[in-house]
Order: sequence, then structure tokens, then C-alpha cells
Amino acid sequence: MISFFDVFITVVFLLLLAAPGFIFAKTKMFPNTASETISVIVLYGCQPVLIFTSFQGCSFSMDIAINMLIAAVVALVAHLVMFAIVKLAFLKRENEDKVKLVKYLSVFSNCGFMGLPFLQSLIEDPALQAEFVIYCAVVVAVFNVLNWTFGVYIMTGDKKEISVKKILMNPVIIAVLFSLLVFLTVQKPLIELAAVGTAGYTVLSKLMKSLTYLSDMVTPLAMFVVGIRLANINVKQLLTDKWAYLAMAIKLVVMSVIVMFLVAYLPIATTIKYTVFFLLSMPSAASGVMMAVQYKKDSDFMSIGVVLSTLCSIVTLPLLFLFMNSVLGVVL
Repeated sequence: MISFFDVFITVVFLLLLAAPGFIFAKTKMFPNTASETISVIVLYGCQPVLIFTSFQGCSFSMDIAINMLIAAVVALVAHLVMFAIVKLAFLKRENEDKVKLVKYLSVFSNCGFMGLPFLQSLIEDPALQAEFVIYCAVVVAVFNVLNWTFGVYIMTGDKKEISVKKILMNPVIIAVLFSLLVFLTVQKPLIELAAVGTAGYTVLSKLMKSLTYLSDMVTPLAMFVVGIRLANINVKQLLTDKWAYLAMAIKLVVMSVIVMFLVAYLPIATTIKYTVFFLLSMPSAASGVMMAVQYKKDSDFMSIGVVLSTLCSIVTLPLLFLFMNSVLGVVL
């Protein structure tokens, strides 16, 4: 059973992995473009492999297939509820650029770069971890579709900026579809296709081991990016920007509580409840910084919002888990 202490320690030590990135950036050992370069490595090289290896962690079952669909629907509904809330909350000021960025920070979570590594670290049982990460992959896929549709619209206010090509060519979407195809076709881990001791088994075991090396890089590299961004932000703005604190409060408290109550009483598996809850309660999405650069918005403010919510999540995530576990009675 997962405890408050487990969640707290996992968050703390996960964020400690940001220290090397912070130190390397402060000492100028990293160039200014390091965070963007590492983000590309994680997004295009490591995260898709992590998704594939996660699907290889267990055999196909109808229960898992149904739960994947449920996870996708619940994640979609939760996001739509959050969209509606920020739409109503900022209805009279929705055309202001700063408000657009606050809305994005309030809705989209760092479910891929931080959520996946967090659940990997938190869940120690290999079989249960594999099941969690499969559901994570589905939720992250939903996030990416919404990010390049609703997210782009929230940030730009222009539906013409929405690109179907960016959705279809997103590496996470491709990885989920490919992994799902293999999962449904083979219906068991690839390594089980060959008998132990045969040449085929040796090839498959070495292949999976090599892929595991790549997938294991997601956690440290994603945290490196957080550390680099922390090193490059304006500390004064971090401490005084009221809009950033508003976005942080909405994201980590208001939205997280809404998601918690949304999933707590649904007649679904506890693994799905906690997958959706943890992923959507993560700090604000780091992808918002890159999107702000792309659409010529205030990327410095977005960096402040991401870093501030990441630091504050050390407190909010364990406390929210404690409430969901002890008060609402959703025991993992």
C-alpha cells in the first residue's frame, strides 16, 4: 500500500534530479539552448521507447484493454471540465495575453515529462508499474491531442493555428498507436515469442535491454530540463508575479481537487483513478514554454509558471494524496 511518506519522498527525490541541470546551467557548462535540445531527446527518443517497453511489461487481457479506454474517456472528460472552468472564470478577460497563458498553465499538466517518471518511481512492483504506465501512456496521448487543439486555441485564440498534422505526427501519439498495435496483435511480451536458450530469445532479450536503457533516461533528462529552467528564470519575478501564483493555485489546488472528486466515486479500477489523479495533478506543462516561444507569447512568464508550480508540487501532491487516501477512502 502506498503511503503519504512514499508520495512525499518520491516527489522530493524526483525534483532533486533537477539539481545537476541547475548547476550545469548556472556554471555555464550547458549552452542556452540545452533545455530545448534535451526536451527533444526526451520527447522524440526516450518517451516513445518508454511507452513501448511499458506495453511489453504485461500480457494482453480484456480488462486492461477496457481500462485503457476508460482511462482515455475519464482523462478527456476531466480536461473538458477544466477547460469549462477557466473559460467561465476568465470570461471577461479572455482576450488578454497574460490571461491566455494563465489559462494554459491552469489546465495542462506536466504529465509526460514528470507524471510518467513520478509513477515509475512511486510504484515498485514491476507488473503493477507496467499496468500504470500503460494507462499513463493513454492519458498522455489524450493530453497531446488536446494540447495541440484546445491548448493552441487557448494560447492563440485562433482556431486556424490548430494543426492536425502536429497531432498525427506527435511522437507520443505514434508510440501509443504502434505499441497498441503490437500489444493487440502479439498479446504477450515479445520476449516470450522465443524459448529460453535459443538465438531468438537472446536477440529479443538484448533488444529489450537496450530499449530499457533508453526508457530509463526519461526521468533524469526530464528533471534536467526543470533544473535548467530554474537556473535561467528571474528570481524576483518568481517571488512577486501575482499571475504566476494565481495560475499555480488554480492548477495545483482547484483543478487537482476537482479531478480528485471526479475520479474518486467512479466505479472504475483504483489504478485508473490514481493514474488520472496523479497525472492531472502534476505541475503546469513544460510544453507551454515551447508553445509560447512558437506563438510569440511571454515565454519567460511561462517558465516562471512551470517552475513555481513544480516547486510547490512538493507540498500539494502528498497532501492531496493523503486526502484522497484517508478521507475519500481510495486506497492504492
